[in-house]
Amino acid sequence: MSRPTRLALLALALFLAIFPLTLGKPGLPTNIKADEAAYYLMARSLVEDGDLRCETRDIARLAEEFPYQAVENLILNTDDGWRTVYFGKPYLYSLLGAPFAALFEANGLVAFNMLLLLGAVALGASYLARQNPDGLALLFSAGFFLISNAFAYVWWMHPEILNLFGITACLYLAFTPQASAFVGGGRLARLRAALWNDSTRPFVSGAALALAVYNKPPFALVGLAAALIFLRRQGWRAAATWAAGLVTAGLLFAAIAVALTGHPSAYLGVERAGFKVEEFDRMPVEPRDLAPAAPDATVAPEGTPRATAAVVDEGPKNSWWWIFRPPEIDHRTLENLGFFLVGRHTGLLLYAPFVTLCLLLFLGHARQSPERWLLLAGLAGVALFSLLWIPFNWHGGGGFVGNRYFVSALPGFLFLVTRIAPAWTAALGYALGGLFVGPILFTPFGAPVPQPTLQAHVRNAPFRYFPLEFRLGRQIPGYRGLAASGVYFWARRDLFLPRREEMWVQGGKPVEIWVSSGEPIRHAVFQVETEAAPNEVILRLGDAKKVLRFESSEPPGSVTRVTLDPAVPRPTLPERREQRPYYRYDMRVEAERFAPKSYRQAATPDEESGFLVGAIVTYLGTEGDLARDLFHVEWLSGEIPATLPAGGRATLRGTIRNSSSFGWPAKGPTRVSLSYHWLDESGRAVVWEGGRGLLPADVASGAITAATLEIEAPPLPGRYLLELDLVRERVAWFSHQNPASTLRRPVEVLPAAGAR
Repeated sequence: MSRPTRLALLALALFLAIFPLTLGKPGLPTNIKADEAAYYLMARSLVEDGDLRCETRDIARLAEEFPYQAVENLILNTDDGWRTVYFGKPYLYSLLGAPFAALFEANGLVAFNMLLLLGAVALGASYLARQNPDGLALLFSAGFFLISNAFAYVWWMHPEILNLFGITACLYLAFTPQASAFVGGGRLARLRAALWNDSTRPFVSGAALALAVYNKPPFALVGLAAALIFLRRQGWRAAATWAAGLVTAGLLFAAIAVALTGHPSAYLGVERAGFKVEEFDRMPVEPRDLAPAAPDATVAPEGTPRATAAVVDEGPKNSWWWIFRPPEIDHRTLENLGFFLVGRHTGLLLYAPFVTLCLLLFLGHARQSPERWLLLAGLAGVALFSLLWIPFNWHGGGGFVGNRYFVSALPGFLFLVTRIAPAWTAALGYALGGLFVGPILFTPFGAPVPQPTLQAHVRNAPFRYFPLEFRLGRQIPGYRGLAASGVYFWARRDLFLPRREEMWVQGGKPVEIWVSSGEPIRHAVFQVETEAAPNEVILRLGDAKKVLRFESSEPPGSVTRVTLDPAVPRPTLPERREQRPYYRYDMRVEAERFAPKSYRQAATPDEESGFLVGAIVTYLGTEGDLARDLFHVEWLSGEIPATLPAGGRATLRGTIRNSSSFGWPAKGPTRVSLSYHWLDESGRAVVWEGGRGLLPADVASGAITAATLEIEAPPLPGRYLLELDLVRERVAWFSHQNPASTLRRPVEVLPAAGAR
């Protein structure tokens, strides 16, 4: 490359690598996420303790830079029942980043990542400069690496960028011919020539690939093109040398792991689990004799108690056993492939826009190259490996931005390119980057938005028009759901707030809601309420649509019911064969106006929050379900006190039988509840809406259940009738549908003073 080009690259490197070192802690990144805790603590432990054991002093280090939040998923392993505990992730990234961590701690690891990414930019620019002007080569390489989701992973203390650099170096050494010989004389020049020549280049290429393969073995597929290049250029000996470099480096990495932990990998011969760290002065796991651990335990779900995290078993998803089992080729495969390419959270073509250009340039200028076709096949193999062997986690999980597992393989697409012609394709790549990746580039820590999430960029216009990976379900951060009457509703956290059985939906913009049901939804009944008036609310479910006008913000004018009858979609096959197919509907709510409505958060009962409510939507069930005659009850036992003090309370207990032909639901917006009315001696209601008593579980037709109900006496003394009744919430009182369904007893309410 020319001197001005090298100077531009150096200036870019200095800027991007230095500024992470200035960020104060706690600051940015603001918290530990995904598997960062293990990688960060491994680097600190290697520097300060010289080992990979996890001890109390290691846990205390979490509080030095990240003291204000619990750490959700510290991955640990053991081979002696949690008496000796090691960090449960591959150590290589932490070892190489340890010098930076020694100087700058977490900031140092970010700077290390930035240097690795810029190293990949430099190698890519040097490769492209063989057939393109230097400036254009640097422009294209910088756009390829920096304007992609790879830039987001610079800010993760994870090995993704190390893997990416290793693959880049491997391919660069293979696709770029040997540079001219070292000039000058003397011993130093002769030493350089002995270490760096056509014979050693294949070995170094294979060793560079081992950086990625040690962390994720399938990346070896990307290196097959390098082996073919050396085979065709220098013969079998060069290809064997390349393989020797890969194997030798891998064995060296495994040997170091054995020396540090007794095992060649954090995935082999150990029990692994993820632990939540809430106390920084003690270990988050107890020895086995205090907390027995299940064999093959893996990462514990978020919120698992400290003493039991080791026994949680979700299946060994993070162990290498899955590499050797048959692939899962089923109904998910084709759909996941579509999500892999254009899914709004995972799509390769969205999160790495230069990939599309690389493919087009390859087909236009380099389609005769067998090495590049093999490279493309290797990239496809890496993608299909994840899609087929781990269809439940092919995207990488852990708060991913784009496809976290595949981002390391991105450099393979750059080496498909030979000529960048026409030159304006580089500008097109930057335009596509502005369309899709700009928010990630400028807010790599996550945007400061309502309900913040690293996935906030998908709320922007381009992403809304791409398919949502609904199969990933609750693995996608930034969403929440509500189950009501056997149907599950799921939407963005900033626009959708479940409150008991209600769905608060923000106004002023269309809100997407995804609906799943085990049965086709026919004649669905919704209750819709507004907080602002006048207001227009448009409700869509599948192909069914209703437009509602509200002229009042007070009941009854602010509440209405609507029935939607969408066409039945094709059933969606489930994740597991033993599960039944389900039906998925797209729902949309548009409210013209909104009003602020406060609510209390369960986690912080003293804190009030607000939500801009355009409509409150409650799914009541289908017309057929609501029309069922389940309003029949037989009161079997129970005692009602003859007297109560005015305003006094009493708890009634007894048993009842469901004498209807249908079951009583105990949960949901139209559940059956126990209640009561106070009547005067003539039978007129004094207090109609009594408190509610919940059924302990659904009650089948003919079944008997315990009944518990707390009652409150009227405030004025006198003779009353206490009428016990049941109610199907939001539908009808049993007494209105079947007057013989109640139980009445006279009760004398005494003055409060007499009660004393």
